[in-house]
Amino acid sequence: MPSTGNSLTVGPGSRELEVSVFGPGFGECIALHLGGGNWAIIDSCLDATSKQPASLHYLTSIGANPATSIQLVVATHWHDDHMDGISKVFQTAVGAIFACTGAVQQAAFNEVLAAWTGTRLLPGGSGVDELQSILAELDKRSANSSCVAPKLAGVGRALWPIAGKPNPFGISIKCLSPSDSARLATISRLKDVAPASNKIRRRLPNPLANDTSVVLSVEAAGHRILLGGDLHVKADRSLGWLAIVDDHAGVDARHHAFKLPHHGSPTGDSAEVWSKMAVEQTCAITTPFVRGSVRLPSVADCQRILSKTQNAYLSAPPLPGKFRDSNKAVERTVQEATRSVQFVPGKYGHVRLRKLLDEKPGTPWGVELFGSAVSMADYVRTTS
Repeated sequence: MPSTGNSLTVGPGSRELEVSVFGPGFGECIALHLGGGNWAIIDSCLDATSKQPASLHYLTSIGANPATSIQLVVATHWHDDHMDGISKVFQTAVGAIFACTGAVQQAAFNEVLAAWTGTRLLPGGSGVDELQSILAELDKRSANSSCVAPKLAGVGRALWPIAGKPNPFGISIKCLSPSDSARLATISRLKDVAPASNKIRRRLPNPLANDTSVVLSVEAAGHRILLGGDLHVKADRSLGWLAIVDDHAGVDARHHAFKLPHHGSPTGDSAEVWSKMAVEQTCAITTPFVRGSVRLPSVADCQRILSKTQNAYLSAPPLPGKFRDSNKAVERTVQEATRSVQFVPGKYGHVRLRKLLDEKPGTPWGVELFGSAVSMADYVRTTS
């Protein structure tokens, strides 16, 4: 059973594997302990209380120094809800390596990025701005040192270990996506919807087919973790999750924990992934997505996930927050003048998995829930 104790500020032991998943109603971040006090950060969202990047707030709270302890920062894709504050994370982590989808390697991507941002940046608030800030930081570092270039994710590429970086316990992080076909398909779609040259846009379009999201497989002493990004399932087996399944054929390396893709929605769900890439009753985690009338995962989504594993958790329930204002007169006026006022994000929470590297692979994770985090079974039981 998960714990809801008061141990949030106690960091992992040197030989302890940790996967922390943070998520409000709009946003997602993963902190992965690499052993020996070293960390990888995947994506970014803001802590509900401090309004700082969740990963920086958390590492500081457990007594770690983000400037020196973060060794790797990964952006799985450029959607706003996975990029909020990631440039600040990278700027703070002065010795970290940055990794992102290999799509940015193509000259065509730079053309698309220029078309969507113009010759200047608008302030904050989008994945494009965050990406541009990271690229500027990389330029700054390369001018001052022989800094390693960003690592570009693609099928079979290793993001970790990195020469010259501490890896005392032999942890590996390997990319399972995107495929070459996915990168080419995404660039083609982006170019087809490029805006008129006289307009300045701050957001790249959001194609329904999120083909270039980075999926990661983490292995540490036989313990395996699948980090699903926001990758979708496509009928074309050269794209999405089915391409990963086919690449994985014949490899008996199922995962003991699974960060579910695309907030647990059916677009990222494949029976083949569950049967071929995850152990039975794997520990599954997802974050909510709440925007307008869209709320993920739905109760039906949760029931579908629970049919695969009872060890399933939400960083927060997919519920919007209520309107609040420091001026109570303003709050009262707005509430009286409208039927319903909601904003995003709503709830915010943190699911933390831990186990000792010395434990036998397949032993249960220690699960801790903080903030609004809840087991999926409890959420369904109280909502249905």
